[in-house]
Amino acid sequence: MKFPLLLLLLIGYYSVAFAQKEKKHLALVRLDGKCGFIDAFGREVIPLVYDDAGSWGNNLVPVNIGKYVPDAAPVLLVSPSNVSPKDSVKRNEQYKTVDIKKEGMGKWGYCDTSGALVIPVQFTNTTFFNEGIAGVEINGKWGFINTSGKIVVQPVYDKIGHFSQGLAVVAKNDLYGYINLKGEEVIKLQYANAKAFENGFAQVWEKYTSKKYNKSSIGRIINLKGEIVTDAKYDIDDTFSNGLFSFWLPEGELLLGLMNTKGQMVTSPIYKEISSFNNGLARVMVYKEDKNFKEFYPNYGYVNTSGKEVVKLGLAKATEFYDGMAVVARFDNKDDGELDHALINTKGEFVLGYNWKQLVLLDSKHLLAISVKNPGETLIINAQGKKILSLEKEDKGLADLGNGLFALMNAGGEPLGLVGLNKQIPFDASQNKGRKYMSYQFGLIQFRDISNSNEQLSHFKIGLINLKGNVVVKPKYDEISNFEPTDNTL
Repeated sequence: MKFPLLLLLLIGYYSVAFAQKEKKHLALVRLDGKCGFIDAFGREVIPLVYDDAGSWGNNLVPVNIGKYVPDAAPVLLVSPSNVSPKDSVKRNEQYKTVDIKKEGMGKWGYCDTSGALVIPVQFTNTTFFNEGIAGVEINGKWGFINTSGKIVVQPVYDKIGHFSQGLAVVAKNDLYGYINLKGEEVIKLQYANAKAFENGFAQVWEKYTSKKYNKSSIGRIINLKGEIVTDAKYDIDDTFSNGLFSFWLPEGELLLGLMNTKGQMVTSPIYKEISSFNNGLARVMVYKEDKNFKEFYPNYGYVNTSGKEVVKLGLAKATEFYDGMAVVARFDNKDDGELDHALINTKGEFVLGYNWKQLVLLDSKHLLAISVKNPGETLIINAQGKKILSLEKEDKGLADLGNGLFALMNAGGEPLGLVGLNKQIPFDASQNKGRKYMSYQFGLIQFRDISNSNEQLSHFKIGLINLKGNVVVKPKYDEISNFEPTDNTL
């Protein structure tokens, strides 16, 4: 059995910074409608007694009791003649007792990393903690509490954001501004919308009536003092990267440029797209007319933080940089819909020339590739173009597990090896028969044991295995979320 090429090419590009080992990481787990948390050793540090849970911050997590509450008439006798095919009642039974439930809000409190409920369940809604403060909803209004559960900002706001750099977005009557940790409104509630501060700056929206477009607001940038640093003739886009913002001209063409935090233009608004910066470069795109086909096509290039085009516009395809490399494709005169691909570094120099019909970066040492000379064979190669493995000849498939790890699979979907993470990964295929790998994060792979049943895949319980092949958590949960650092701060 051969794996279709489409399956092999459905692969993303990932750049993941892993937290240090000493930081505590916990993962949300669910079983039979209840949730709790496990640590990286598989221990249930917070028992599965809650109906829902939020995100960690400052070693506290919002937890909910009573999110799903019984209806006023919880038990009904349902006649088979009145049951639609979508109901879970079996038609071959004369009558079936059914518990009818509806989703309610319940109440929220906070647990610490030991599982202790340190702030009692009492709030209508909550946010995660950041900078020692979390938002809580009481009687339809939002305020803030500290890590002891004491209200430090009274619940008087319609909407709130999280604290960042000592300030938080708040809103009343659709007007947005900022308060400090004392609850003082230090930046007046005056904007149509606002975002959290990042590296000393925040994006806000002023009311604006466009003569040309259907726009009711315009983006501006403010500093921590509330001073506007960008001119009203620029409409700031929501991309902030490497100290640069992308912007439009409010009444001009829908083209993007780059501006620094002093409000100075770095590049004129000439691009249709500008990506975030990776490895010091941002991908840019314009439309250009092809003289042969009389059609407009995307043309890609790369700019640095000074606005200089390090790689000139003219590429047919281009990925964002990852580990100092990017895959690009050139235009040609062939009318077969296929392009030749190459690999470049951050100087725009070729690492691999245009000898490939397909190139996909797995990590800095491995690429998925199809050569121009042999288009019928899918390979894994190194950055020098040397073949490591042929997937087609050995009847293997490749599954993206996320965060830079890929699993080689046999025709039955069982893992045969691991590729990625910029290193060689020892793997014993004999110990992984009957397993289905799902995802990878923080050194652990989620898997299902599918060896002993013909049930649907979603019915199998989920466990965790490490890169050495040791089972850390036996398959017993309905869901395992990603591990989060419990002291996560933004």
